[in-house]
Amino acid sequence: MSRKILRLKYRIAWHILAIISFLLFYSGILPLYTYLLRKVFKKHKAVVLMYHRIGNSNDIPDMTVPVKNFESQISYLKNNYRIISLDEMVDAYLCNKKFDIDTVAITFDDGFKDNYTHAYPVLKKNNVPAAVFVASCFIGDKEGLSKDDMAIMQKGGIRFGAHTMTHKVLAELIRDAAVREICDSKSALEEILQEKVNYFAYPYGKRGRDFTDETMQVVKDAGFIAAFATDNGFITEENDIFALKRIGVRNFPLFVLKARLSGIFENSLIHIFRKCFRI
Repeated sequence: MSRKILRLKYRIAWHILAIISFLLFYSGILPLYTYLLRKVFKKHKAVVLMYHRIGNSNDIPDMTVPVKNFESQISYLKNNYRIISLDEMVDAYLCNKKFDIDTVAITFDDGFKDNYTHAYPVLKKNNVPAAVFVASCFIGDKEGLSKDDMAIMQKGGIRFGAHTMTHKVLAELIRDAAVREICDSKSALEEILQEKVNYFAYPYGKRGRDFTDETMQVVKDAGFIAAFATDNGFITEENDIFALKRIGVRNFPLFVLKARLSGIFENSLIHIFRKCFRI
């Protein structure tokens, strides 16, 4: 299936999700569901959010969150969740730690320039930690982060992870090429950052389609501590440490983010729907 068709399917699925979220939120079902989970059943979620671009670019319209929306999302998260670093999230998973409050970590994929120009000022202003997964060959490109950008963000508490050298689909590469993409990206980032790079995110990121068990083993052998997919879901003990799930954030109203974070869509029926449509 071509990437163009996949993008179209994702766009349709996200608009269906937005309509359902609207109905759930404004009917009162979603607030009641969230209240019952938190206050009555004492069930708390650990989730890693995945952003791509922040700003007004039309290059990836659905995946570019306007600054004003991003500010609203960060404000909502600060008021309703404990925001922790990716290090803390991974450590909690490895130690099987249970959170006593809904907890979130924030990540960005690809390493676009606007992660520095638009996202970082909002994160810094709100004292919010985050991690950026960078495709290392794009560092210094017109739309990519520069080494100076990364140095400033690093001093400001932003962590960096690897995202291959050239953002290729790892499952489509022969093993030697996949090894180079994974290992060379780690080495390149460590040379720039002058610190160990512990985390990896798979380009496109669907397990079984974009990366395989063999890919995961290569990532492990390369010395990474954990790796992240784009498969939807929360951080639970059922996750594999080298295929941790995330919740993607796109350019939709705040009530969609609230619905995604509630867990109401993380059920067997939704997973069957995704499997049928391969999204």
